[in-house]
Amino acid sequence: EPKKSAITYYLTMYSITQMQKPDKQRKSINAFLVLSPELEFDTIKAQILEKISEGLKPKMIAFEHYSVAWTIPRTQASSMPLCSPSDYQFLLDLASKQKTPSVNLVIKARPLKNKNNEDSDESRDSESENANTGDEDDRPKKKSKAEVIGKPKSMIETVLNTKINSKIQLLQNRWMCSKPGCSSDHCFVHPEHSEHFPLGHDHFAVWAAAWNKDDSLANMESPPNHHKFNMIPGRQLNELSPLLQRRLANRNQSTASNSAAPVFNFNIPPELLNVFRPTNVQPTEEHAPPTMQDQHYLLQPGSRHGPDLSLDGFCASYNLSDGIRTRLHENGYTSAETLTFIVVPELREMGFKFGEIAAMKAAMKHWSQ
Repeated sequence: EPKKSAITYYLTMYSITQMQKPDKQRKSINAFLVLSPELEFDTIKAQILEKISEGLKPKMIAFEHYSVAWTIPRTQASSMPLCSPSDYQFLLDLASKQKTPSVNLVIKARPLKNKNNEDSDESRDSESENANTGDEDDRPKKKSKAEVIGKPKSMIETVLNTKINSKIQLLQNRWMCSKPGCSSDHCFVHPEHSEHFPLGHDHFAVWAAAWNKDDSLANMESPPNHHKFNMIPGRQLNELSPLLQRRLANRNQSTASNSAAPVFNFNIPPELLNVFRPTNVQPTEEHAPPTMQDQHYLLQPGSRHGPDLSLDGFCASYNLSDGIRTRLHENGYTSAETLTFIVVPELREMGFKFGEIAAMKAAMKHWSQ
């Protein structure tokens, strides 16, 4: 039997102090291990605890004090827990399929349940000093226990953000590409065509936002009617989304009901009309009455889309406040394209004020011109 290749584990470790910060402000301690796949699970746990002790330097250490999740590049994109021998065996089964096995481990410290444990406070201080060595100016100020406990969870994660992120994860798992030699990790394949359409983060963000809004706009197997998906083999560029089809049908139905009113025709001789027609009067141009816009949409159906901007670029280009940008980011919106699916009631649900809603409408209007 050929000798099994050693597995390289890349560890990304976060202390308790770092876990209390927002995601983008956390700083990790990184390390790696090269271990034989024939080792037992208890041995792996001991090796991981040794690296945690070296990197985070906690006063007390136990495997249960940390959450450990793993992923394998191009094989297992979604994170899986490493808590039991069965979890470890599943990891080995997938890693053994690679020529050069490698596994990414994300290790996060869990808050201790005993709030009065003085050793846990000392452990946090020790980990904070270790994580910020050589960068004293960037060291965050200590917060009192009341401030930490009273911090609302909605500031970190909202219900809408959770729904969109979960749908992105489902789409990534569904459309993971296993074709040898393919340049993308994720591809969409049309049922009637074998050509692969590469999918990136922007595609998944737009797809998940449309799916979260209405299953008729998109679902697990069908992407939304959006210009980012126009190049999918087999898709017609002129097909309309179900929402736009319903709006056109309602407008045609309204026009037909108005045309059903009785019409009376009168034949008047031109000579009689000339008697009542004033001379030297320039004909006035008739202006069509302004159309009523749907006040629930930031961008009216049929409007053209502007440049492809990130969320930060969009807010900076159209002078939107940091508060607006923060709330959009917390709810999972990453680009100007994803904002086209927002309706005004959703902005109110996210806590937008009337003036901020007006600023969003003005920004989308200038972006689409």
